[in-house]
Amino acid sequence: MARSNKNLWRLLDKKLAGIDINLLKKPPQGWILTIREALGMTSSQLACRMDVSQPRIIHMEKNEQNLKISTLEKTAAALGCRFVYAFVPVQPIEKTLREKARKKAEEIMHKVNINMALENQQVDVEERINDLADEILSGSLRMLWED
Repeated sequence: MARSNKNLWRLLDKKLAGIDINLLKKPPQGWILTIREALGMTSSQLACRMDVSQPRIIHMEKNEQNLKISTLEKTAAALGCRFVYAFVPVQPIEKTLREKARKKAEEIMHKVNINMALENQQVDVEERINDLADEILSGSLRMLWED
């Protein structure tokens, strides 16, 4: 494996492992309304802080998932909050890449083994799949995502 890729995966996986995704789950009524109410701030007061109309705040609270990131950042600042935007992988990136490389290697080996079986030259498939997956991971990762 290319050392820089491997180090990048591990650093990113380590950084992301510390994130508690339960903390990132949106409250049922949305972040804007939840934080605003927790602060004891009215929608009119937030509107004034953001230089928008009060009905605009109500609309934003009802349609939070459709707001632009810049609007969310401005709203967070007006609420005295930090806006956080993240993609948190379901599993470690390295594991995702290894699984995808192994699948790609299995596809390649299946094609190779059909030809080799015809010539009666089958190799130790499991070992070769692992070797091929390592080769794939050491090169350009773009081929992993071509179906």
